Amino acid sequence: MTHRFEVLLLLLFGACRPTAAHPPATIPVAPDLETRAQDNDDPIRVAITVDDLPAHGPVPPDVTRLSLHQRMLEAFAVHQAPRVYGFVNAARAADAPDHLAALHAWVDAGHPLGNHTFSHPRMQDLDLSAYLAEIDGNEPLLAELVHDPSVYRKFRYPFLIEGTSEATTLAVREHLRSRGYRVAEVTIDFFDWAFNPPYVRCLSLGDDEAVTRLRGLFLDHALRMLQWSDAAAKQMYGRAIPHVLLLHVGAFGAEMMAPLLTAYERSGVEWITLDEALADPVYLDVPIEPGVTQGTLLDLMIEARGVAHPPRPIQPTAELDAMCRSASSAPRD
Repeated sequence: MTHRFEVLLLLLFGACRPTAAHPPATIPVAPDLETRAQDNDDPIRVAITVDDLPAHGPVPPDVTRLSLHQRMLEAFAVHQAPRVYGFVNAARAADAPDHLAALHAWVDAGHPLGNHTFSHPRMQDLDLSAYLAEIDGNEPLLAELVHDPSVYRKFRYPFLIEGTSEATTLAVREHLRSRGYRVAEVTIDFFDWAFNPPYVRCLSLGDDEAVTRLRGLFLDHALRMLQWSDAAAKQMYGRAIPHVLLLHVGAFGAEMMAPLLTAYERSGVEWITLDEALADPVYLDVPIEPGVTQGTLLDLMIEARGVAHPPRPIQPTAELDAMCRSASSAPRD
């Protein structure tokens, strides 16, 4: 198995722009995913969504936000990913000359945009009226870019926080409903955003070996979370469901988009639209916690209803946080 995964990584990275001088690190992939594409299982149907347009996380020097968007869009085109929703924070659109151009590039490529609030606040930091104003205040830019309200009225909660109490959760949901929004719940989240800061740190230090390790960790964890989400949903609902994948428009996400899509396809994934995924009735039954309601749909079902689920993969948080911090020249995130 180790040899086959090593070959897979080499094939995946062969189409990437090289940033490392060493072959990718060997990290075993979960056996179920390694063999799934050779079995007769039905495909895992996945809708791709991308948060925090037009700007997320740190970027290497001389890399523009427009170039990151273009690289993602190129990968979507090659892999024929249909109508990938990008969720926008309008407050960032004027931060640099190319930010608005990045949003136009997304729309020009045939992909829709949705609402991710104006400035990506934590709900705990605002009162209810201010949070609702964040939703409404994001609409003018979306209307300018998309024109059709039925397209841009998809909503993604920042930090996947849906409410700070049962009352606020219900109030925000009612506000969204009254304005014609559909919430874009998530079922696959492998914390891709956490890989961006170490990537930029390691590039700044010229640590090619660490970047190679980072690539391997990214794909391995992405595949393990795909497997977990597929298995957990089947255990929860007694059947396969269409999934919604959460990604972010970051520097490492753009670097890894093509390898990620290839790895998912080889693991049995078939790309669908967000609308196709949300048509499944499981997305109409979203639990509410008495306190903070936060997480993917699968997380909420587990926490609120105590449903059985497979053991969760361990996040590589500690390793990511420690990478490329030893030198004084490492940039601050």
